[in-house]
Amino acid sequence: MNTLFIYILFLLIQTFTFEKTIPTKASDFMLDELGNIYFIQNTSLERLNAVGTTTFRTSELNFGNIEHLDVTNPLKPFIYYKDINKLVVLDNTLSQQGEAVDMFCSGYEQVEMVAGSRGDAFWLWDSRNSELIRVDQNFKKLTSTGNLSVLLSKEIHPAQLLERGDQLYMRDTLNGVFVFDVYGTYRTTLAIQTQQDIQVLNNTIVYHDTREMHLLSTDWITEETIALPETTSGRVFFFNQKLYFQTKSGLAVWKNAETIRN
Repeated sequence: MNTLFIYILFLLIQTFTFEKTIPTKASDFMLDELGNIYFIQNTSLERLNAVGTTTFRTSELNFGNIEHLDVTNPLKPFIYYKDINKLVVLDNTLSQQGEAVDMFCSGYEQVEMVAGSRGDAFWLWDSRNSELIRVDQNFKKLTSTGNLSVLLSKEIHPAQLLERGDQLYMRDTLNGVFVFDVYGTYRTTLAIQTQQDIQVLNNTIVYHDTREMHLLSTDWITEETIALPETTSGRVFFFNQKLYFQTKSGLAVWKNAETIRN
């Protein structure tokens, strides 16, 4: 069994002890790879750093409710407004960088999903042509997959795009998780059925339902299941030996009990 998978599994199977609740009225939250917490509430966005000492908030954004936040690059998070096909790039203080990108004017009229990629690039899901397109920061096309519905003989409706390491993961609630390399070459389909976003830690795929967290090893064969300390219907993140998920009173943080004792 992969050593990294064993290590991640070891961390998760330790007893978790409730640490704190971060008060918030946010409707959703995200964590980036540095542990910054992003709270989403209607048209506003707030970022709390990993140790809870610094908070940044967006200025007024006049594009409607925040539909999709991508924090692949913590230095350049962005918001995609699907209904109006606009993309707003921020910096690490949540200040808007330049004008909002109009995807129509950039030549992409049927984009339904955008994800961050290495080198300040982006992945786009073009629903009209059923293809993934990778573009640079100026939205010049770098590569594309071609029509995936034809290639895979499936009707595809992505719910999440996530690039981690040298892989691109496309979660489809009906078909599972499609895996591509960073050039858009199809590799495999994983039989993961979940309504919630997946998380990828050192190529180990972490996903959950209301009661349990599941870990699929890097061999994409070995899977382990771990009970959550509380049931939840929302998003769950595992980061730095802590679990994060929303409750009615705020964001609950559970810490690895072994870490507390040490």
